[in-house]
Amino acid sequence: MFTKKFKYIIILCLSSLLTLTSVKPSFGQISLFSPSTNSQPAQTAPWDLNKAYICGRFWCSDVYIHDDSKQVRKAILIPELTLATLQTIDQNNFEAIHALEQRAKLVQQSFKKIVNRIISSQKNSAATDINDIQFWIPTSVKALWEPAETKPPHPWLPKIEIGIKNQQTVIYAPDQFELGTSSLLIVTVTENDAIANNVTVEELALIWQENIINSFNNALWGHEFDQKYFAGRWIISAISILIAIISIRLVEFLRSFLRQRSNYLKKKLNKLTETLARNSKAIGSRQTYSDDSNHNSQEIDNETSRENKSQKNSFNFQFLVTKILNIIKKITKKNRWLSSKLSRSKQKLFLQRQNWFKQRINFYQLLLRLSLILDVFILGCCLIVISLVFRDIRFLSVYILKRTILLIIVWMGLTILDKVGDFLIDYYLNRWATEAHQTNPESNRYTLRINTYSTTLKQATSFISIVLGIYLTIWLVGIDTTVLAGAGIVAVAVAFLSRNLLEDMLNGVLILWSDRYAIGDVIDVNGMGGFVESINLFVTSLRNLDGQLIAIPNSQISTVINHTKDWSRVNFTIKIAWYEDIKKAIDIMINVAKEMQNEPQWSDKFLEPLEVLGVDDVSHEGILIRVLIRTKPLEHWPLGREFRLRVKQDFDEANISLGIPHHTISVINDAQNDDQLLSYNIPRKNS
Repeated sequence: MFTKKFKYIIILCLSSLLTLTSVKPSFGQISLFSPSTNSQPAQTAPWDLNKAYICGRFWCSDVYIHDDSKQVRKAILIPELTLATLQTIDQNNFEAIHALEQRAKLVQQSFKKIVNRIISSQKNSAATDINDIQFWIPTSVKALWEPAETKPPHPWLPKIEIGIKNQQTVIYAPDQFELGTSSLLIVTVTENDAIANNVTVEELALIWQENIINSFNNALWGHEFDQKYFAGRWIISAISILIAIISIRLVEFLRSFLRQRSNYLKKKLNKLTETLARNSKAIGSRQTYSDDSNHNSQEIDNETSRENKSQKNSFNFQFLVTKILNIIKKITKKNRWLSSKLSRSKQKLFLQRQNWFKQRINFYQLLLRLSLILDVFILGCCLIVISLVFRDIRFLSVYILKRTILLIIVWMGLTILDKVGDFLIDYYLNRWATEAHQTNPESNRYTLRINTYSTTLKQATSFISIVLGIYLTIWLVGIDTTVLAGAGIVAVAVAFLSRNLLEDMLNGVLILWSDRYAIGDVIDVNGMGGFVESINLFVTSLRNLDGQLIAIPNSQISTVINHTKDWSRVNFTIKIAWYEDIKKAIDIMINVAKEMQNEPQWSDKFLEPLEVLGVDDVSHEGILIRVLIRTKPLEHWPLGREFRLRVKQDFDEANISLGIPHHTISVINDAQNDDQLLSYNIPRKNS
């Protein structure tokens, strides 16, 4: 249920962000404000490398003709040409941008047209002496990463010249009938291009001429590679995929190890928290914070209880140790200052141990998140290598590389911020609980509250980081956010779900702020009760005695009965026969309570001595006596059961009868024809 709500919340927040930040204003026939003409044209695909962008006071468009896969380390992000057009006020920028992008595409088309003409014309010609030129095959590992800076000129390399046409500098390929090509204009070098590139027109023409010649050379050598090694590119791609798969598997093994460590620490933390939540003596004088000492303490107490029940007074070493421990406990209970100091030190030790577990878990969760980002990095590298290998999709390598780097930076930054927030949340909550325990050392309430607050705040920070990451991912990929924000289905879903989710969230905040209950409390809500297992801003989960998990939306929680907040109470009532001695019965209950207070097994559960309220009711069913026992949270149930058992046993030994209802039945004797009234007092046993 929570998973579905979490998805709906992501849709809600994402749509809200997109609606508030990305929707363009609409204008009527009479507009007070003219729409901006500097917006990007929506028709250009985000992966189109010719997509125009602002560079100073110009619109610029990059031209990627033919990158050399052996010069990836230096030239993958550098286009061969950068065209520019001036931003104007009186001219529609949309038309200027569209014209600029079309100009960049024409340059690429002219280049491909010349390459295709050369390849097709030389296909049936005599073979050139290039079979022994195998410079593209690396001879060492260093040559694989640092290949030759330039290739030798290809025999089919066309001439590229600079000329003047219509009083503008142009770069063109002249007639070369031996290569099967005719004169073709490649690009015009304009004044705007020169200014945008920070050079003169003549200097820019020379730079572009050299880049175009190198691109032709790379393209022709690439064709030779395809002819000589037909399956070479596929083999390289297969090797890249294999390396990526092996790397991801290694990362998965690492992730599995981190997950096991994290789950182990979570189990230890849950066990520690459950000990505190289900047994309030976890912070009492009997609790130690190592598993061995805790186990030994429980064994000593159990042995003491068995000895008391069986009334064995054998003088042995273990019995002597138990007696010494009991004497120390009595001394510390009488000395309030010493008892308070011991309690505070153990509470501080418990909080430190709990905080240690949480910080270790946060660290492993950070590594798990980073391992997922590492998987994305490996996949991105694999795609980049494959796109570089094949000439037809080589232009995608620039797009994939840019987006992969940006996405990794975004998600890594958000992950680190999220986990640093988790560290800070646990640190300051632990500090707050430690300071609060100094004012109320006998209460474990603050320890329970930090478990509740820690889980909720971490979920909130993770949710915010995920929503922000999704929004930034969509923006970086280049998807038109206005389309998503204006989707009718999403709008209807958000309108339908937002009200209930908002109510759940607001009521969840109020529950946590007012401390109505926390993880470890036993509560009743709307006729349903159980042990609070988890709380977040949207739902509260209870576990009842049958082991059933009850999930209650926070918006449906109004009246809460908390049985265990701060302290609990045994409300004990018993009916004795109306002819029994009331004072004797009360004295027996007082003595039973004193005996339990002197026993190590039960002494820590009492917060106050037995409080006798007295006789609450006198009727034909008997005399109702009520007493109250104030206990630590969650301890009123085991203590109440033991107290009832002992009171019943002592009443039986003292021959005190419990109350039995009495009824009077009147019968008219018709056999003797008189009005004699016979009365029978018939006691009725309780069923």
